[in-house]
Amino acid sequence: MDLPKDKSDRTHQRINLNNSGTDRTNDLYLHIVQTFGCIETTATENATKLLMLGDVEVEISASSVSIEWTQKSMISQTIADSIVIMIIGLCASDKNVLSESELKERNHNVWKIQELQNLFREQFGDSFSIDEGIGKKENVKNGSVTIGKSKATIDFSTMKLIDCNSNPLKGRVESILSIGQKLTTPLC
Repeated sequence: MDLPKDKSDRTHQRINLNNSGTDRTNDLYLHIVQTFGCIETTATENATKLLMLGDVEVEISASSVSIEWTQKSMISQTIADSIVIMIIGLCASDKNVLSESELKERNHNVWKIQELQNLFREQFGDSFSIDEGIGKKENVKNGSVTIGKSKATIDFSTMKLIDCNSNPLKGRVESILSIGQKLTTPLC
């Protein structure tokens, strides 16, 4: 790759890729190739170097992307800007962003679970405990009711009884779950 010998009018930008892996760097490479077509490529053990239009050099490694271009060239500036936007887009696509409605639903579910747990505390007192076991959704802890040798385990993420070794206790727990779900369901 032959870059211009005079580096005084060249701009250099380095972007760190936090917790990136080969998938992200491969995706970036493919995006650049698909967008700009004919590019000169040189690969080493640690990085892949790309040269576009004989002016814009991009070095992609596992932890960062380095871009160098001629500052006075409008085309080179546009290519460099496009690559930065690609990087931002790829990094942003990994983030888990909740929409406003998903956030409201999640908050409602957390509130509903807390209310059900409070109902179980009121009904069973010290016999009710929140276990260390994790539920299937939203990392909600399971609850258990232990009365003598009888034990019931409730998964608050699914609002269901998981296990119970006593039929009378099972009936009572299922009844409280049903009542609790009705009490925490919005009227409209």
